[in-house]
Amino acid sequence: MLHEVGYRGQARKDSSMNPSHSGAGRHWAFNADHEQVRTTQGVTINELRVAELLGKTPPGSFMDLVELVAAVHLVDRAQRRPRATKPGDSWSRRLHLIIGVREPQWWSAPPIHDQLAGLLRMLTDDEWLIEFVPRVAPERPAECIQFLFQSALDSDVVALFSGGLDSLCGLAADVSEGVTPLALSIESNRRVAKSQREVLESFNHRLGASIVRARIELHLKSTPANEKSQRARGFGFLGLAAALAALAGHDTVHVYENGIGAINLAYTSAQTGAHGSRAIHPETLASAAQLFSQVLDHRVTIVNRSQYLTKAEMCAQLPDVLLPTIGLTKSCDTAFSYRGSGPASCGKCTSCLLRRQALAAAGLIALDPASNYRLDAFAGPSTLPEPPYELRAMLSQAGRLNRALAIDTTPAWPRLVREFPDLVRTAEALRVIPGTNPEIAVTDLLRRYVKEWGAAPSPLVAPFLVNSKAAA
Repeated sequence: MLHEVGYRGQARKDSSMNPSHSGAGRHWAFNADHEQVRTTQGVTINELRVAELLGKTPPGSFMDLVELVAAVHLVDRAQRRPRATKPGDSWSRRLHLIIGVREPQWWSAPPIHDQLAGLLRMLTDDEWLIEFVPRVAPERPAECIQFLFQSALDSDVVALFSGGLDSLCGLAADVSEGVTPLALSIESNRRVAKSQREVLESFNHRLGASIVRARIELHLKSTPANEKSQRARGFGFLGLAAALAALAGHDTVHVYENGIGAINLAYTSAQTGAHGSRAIHPETLASAAQLFSQVLDHRVTIVNRSQYLTKAEMCAQLPDVLLPTIGLTKSCDTAFSYRGSGPASCGKCTSCLLRRQALAAAGLIALDPASNYRLDAFAGPSTLPEPPYELRAMLSQAGRLNRALAIDTTPAWPRLVREFPDLVRTAEALRVIPGTNPEIAVTDLLRRYVKEWGAAPSPLVAPFLVNSKAAA
């Protein structure tokens, strides 16, 4: 049974009612009694499945967070960013959200309200004006069921499970260390749900495991997806994982993301701020854990267990028995929306390219042939006269890293910071991890990553990697 969160959108007289309008006057109101608004059903979220899985009726704090996730998801997808007409134009939006909650005073208190607005601003580069008012809406289905018995699930942590390659490797690493995750999958469409189910079924079958998958469906309904960047996804996924952890009585959420993807350094000088996703950035995880612990009145720690591993290193740790499952995973940014003939994975997005580079460096290239992709971006000039922009950007970044890592009489960290200033914030956020010096650990991570590019099956790589011997 699906429950649709109703939203009411209001625009002032100086603003169009078109959901794609990005002007500062637009308002969005959810489950709120607001004057002069139109009402429609815009987003579907189904938390009833996890309540039934656990046999627990969720508390009000859980329900408020679920509806906030749905509201943020819809606004982020429905309101288009401004189009740049000249260099230097900002892509930022001013998003005014009025949301009805069960405890508006609690949500409106500065420690929560300010942290929420700050986290969303960091993730999306937008200004979020959020007002919490008394909720005006029927009870949700999960609130209306009184369960006679709670389910006795065998799990230690909640883990975000996308069904991608990193998820497969991270889940296997947890199980090998004696950790039993409750795998949470966020389903945005049926193709995503099918892929996630198949990967976990193969995992359990081949490893003789019994990992349980919790499912929450989250997608737009009867609302155009005008904005493609989806920079608020990290907020939604982490928020739902924290909510499930609190409901299950766990205090830890595991995310599975290779360290290079988590840090996500800019590929080009034009890529600033949230132009690169910060969904699993160390600063995001720390801020999200602090916010959701307060919201849920339940301390939750969010851990990226692969923070100091490259994607290739994660793949190399995968047990041999799970190698056939690699072919079931998807890493492409557009694979689940592709409707044409041939392979679903595009082969040119940065996710596809990092996957191919990682599997090659891990010695698993035979499991990931070029025929799995619509475009072989690693092909030589005779086949591909000009490499895709995404590959050139990734190799340019690798070259910049390589030059900064070259051995001379001074430490590499200051040169890395001059080239990539965001590393300062990264190191500061990573200081909370005991037993590591973030400057040294990140430098070593980047050095190994650059070296791994040498295994990429392409003649295009070498010209970009100057000073390769010094970085090795």
